[in-house]
Amino acid sequence: MGAALTESSTVTCQNNGSVQLKAGQSKLTVNGNKVLVDGDLSGASISACTTVTDPNTAALQCATVSSAIGGVAGKLKVSGKGVLLESIQGLTQGTVGGAPQKWSVQSAGQTKLKTE
Repeated sequence: MGAALTESSTVTCQNNGSVQLKAGQSKLTVNGNKVLVDGDLSGASISACTTVTDPNTAALQCATVSSAIGGVAGKLKVSGKGVLLESIQGLTQGTVGGAPQKWSVQSAGQTKLKTE
């Protein structure tokens, strides 16, 4: 069981940048915050990443989410899209030493709605 993500969840890149969360639906809310569903993190903006872009070291500051892995509810759906869970993670378009940078959930921001 994992907690569902909402617009008040905390998601960051591994360099402390904040992923900007915006729900694509408004039918399901928790504590007044819209729940995120599959696809909501695709291309999401990242602000305040501490990596400094430097072509000499193949470093590129995280600016957007490029992929998501796992963390989508199989049973709880809104308009046919699975709800995102706190276990979701993925990659940004940023790099350090040529290696893709990761993002992950720091806090679901709520404990009322949990699912598989």
